[in-house]
Amino acid sequence: MNKINLLIIILVFAFTGIVNGQVDKKVAVFDPVGDVSQNLKIIIREELSNAVVNTLGFTVLERELINKVLAESQFQMTGHVDDGQIGELGKKMGANYVCYASISSVGGNYYISCKMVDVMTAKIERQNTGITQSGLDDLFTVVSTVSRAMLQQQGTNVKSTATKAKSTQPVYDVSKSNSDELTDLDMMGLSVLIMPIDISPTKITWMEANNACLESNSYGLNDWRLPTKIEISRMYAQKSALKKVQNYWYWSSTVEKGDNYFRQAFDADKLEPAAAKAKAFARCVHSNGTINLADADGIWEYSLYGNDYQVMPEDLAGEYRWEEANNACESSTAYGYNDWYLPSIDDLDFMYNNKIALNMIGIWYWSSTPKKAGSTSFMFEKNFDDGQRYDTGGNAKRQVRCIRKL
Repeated sequence: MNKINLLIIILVFAFTGIVNGQVDKKVAVFDPVGDVSQNLKIIIREELSNAVVNTLGFTVLERELINKVLAESQFQMTGHVDDGQIGELGKKMGANYVCYASISSVGGNYYISCKMVDVMTAKIERQNTGITQSGLDDLFTVVSTVSRAMLQQQGTNVKSTATKAKSTQPVYDVSKSNSDELTDLDMMGLSVLIMPIDISPTKITWMEANNACLESNSYGLNDWRLPTKIEISRMYAQKSALKKVQNYWYWSSTVEKGDNYFRQAFDADKLEPAAAKAKAFARCVHSNGTINLADADGIWEYSLYGNDYQVMPEDLAGEYRWEEANNACESSTAYGYNDWYLPSIDDLDFMYNNKIALNMIGIWYWSSTPKKAGSTSFMFEKNFDDGQRYDTGGNAKRQVRCIRKL
């Protein structure tokens, strides 16, 4: 091949790249933090790397470069992760994003949270969570599912570089519906909101379903997505709680292999893969209040129905009568804030659904909600063992977890 032909080929490739306008974002995948051995952390890290590599628009930085920068900075991942520090390390590596997983043991199972941090803003760009059902036996499967679902989410600060197929299917105007119509299901200790209707009135392909959910801002919420394989199977198990479900297949976000994705039949207990070009119904879900560590002190932060809150990382010491509990929160200056308060019973419902992430291991918790408006004689409380609301006299002693609104 002569020099002229070689130059032409190079120019063609360069022009093609410009036309496509797609430059892969560089991702540094860090070791996980959490309650597993170093060998398992390495395997989990590689599962996360594999998910990134196989997602259009991303490329993974070499492990040698990552280890070199971490060693020079004398940095080690610990239980409380500082996303600002991670962002600075990512910049030194030349990365656009840093990706890592947090793992917590819950009885015989594991709670997994995968996050992608934008190094320029030090903000979490994408996040997804899940819980194993068989301990170590399905740990890697859940990590793979959670990480792939995270990468399929639309980022909060950047537009996806993946080419999106334009949907020609009609989509319901769900934004006119009342948010009270949303269904809130407990998915293995985590709260998931489910739309009351399908995202399209007709069967659609996986790409059309995925894009329709990702692009939706219905009910004033962003980050709608297709449910994972585990979530769609749980939705089928609790389908009596869902509204207007069709007796047909529904898409999940979980890839089986290649261009095949899992679908759940809602007229039979069948969870099977199908080609992405096949058609099925789609019901979008929302991680209702994704739990993030807000700072190095361990304060938890979440968003619920468009409002942002922070939660103390632990219960107040001891047990309190209701008035004592209310005063203890309102007078607290913990973590540099003076606007803590006792959560309402609705707040406690959400906190119960996320008790694993919040490490709320107590049983009885006070709320600020009276049984009868204007009276504090009997107050609602939440049982974190059976998940039920009860009311009791204010002289009973209960545990307390304070929150604040941002």
